[in-house]
Amino acid sequence: MRIGTCIFLLALSFAPAHLQQTASAQAPASIATSVPTCTCPTPTPPPQHVQPFSLKQETTHIQTLPDGTVVKSVEETYNIRDAEGRSRREIIRTQNGEVDHIFQIYDYVTQTRYAWTVGASFPQVVTIYRVRQNPPPDTPPAPVNPQTAPRYYPQNSESLPPQKVAGIYATGNRITRTIPAGYEGNDHDLTVTTEAWSSSWMGIALRYSSDDPRTGKTITETTSLDLTAPDPALFQPPAGYELKEANQANPPPQAVK
Repeated sequence: MRIGTCIFLLALSFAPAHLQQTASAQAPASIATSVPTCTCPTPTPPPQHVQPFSLKQETTHIQTLPDGTVVKSVEETYNIRDAEGRSRREIIRTQNGEVDHIFQIYDYVTQTRYAWTVGASFPQVVTIYRVRQNPPPDTPPAPVNPQTAPRYYPQNSESLPPQKVAGIYATGNRITRTIPAGYEGNDHDLTVTTEAWSSSWMGIALRYSSDDPRTGKTITETTSLDLTAPDPALFQPPAGYELKEANQANPPPQAVK
């Protein structure tokens, strides 16, 4: 179930390929907490004076087990952005009967990232990641590890008819990817289909779906969208929390897995 969430987080920055070339701004691609790590990429800072918004989305993940049991989970996500490109994201997740609120703020003006989680099992700590433009001069270069050549997965991309999503004009794109037999231990070809409906002038994905036979179906719908400027206080760490510096040269890419 958590795989579906990470897939969608990557889709926010992926949304169709042409979106990255035409968008005037780009929504953040990952969500960080103060504890787990993921391989989601660090987003590229958007240009100044972009369209602000407050966005609420609902993600439903459905997985059918071999015995026919259907497992379903639903998460709510809130995304906001101001005119300077600062962004904030919150995920509301229920696990083992406890509700956790996972937050992350990207301040592109100060090149700072804040991450914290509000929940019964999490400390009141905000982790701060600061981008350093140049590493210390005495830092030895990282060893180069040989990389295995990436496998080729045949895929087909097609445009879908435009439509309005949450009152906003959106263009659609469908990508069908084939995983050949034997690539991942599969005895026959697997087909993964993703669809993304995006606003090019806002640079965000408004609707997303993924159908993957390995992990199930994930559907994300925008349930509300407000284009007014958000409260500046939302881009500050919460009062009463301890601020803890990550003390790393570059913030590691982190997200909810």
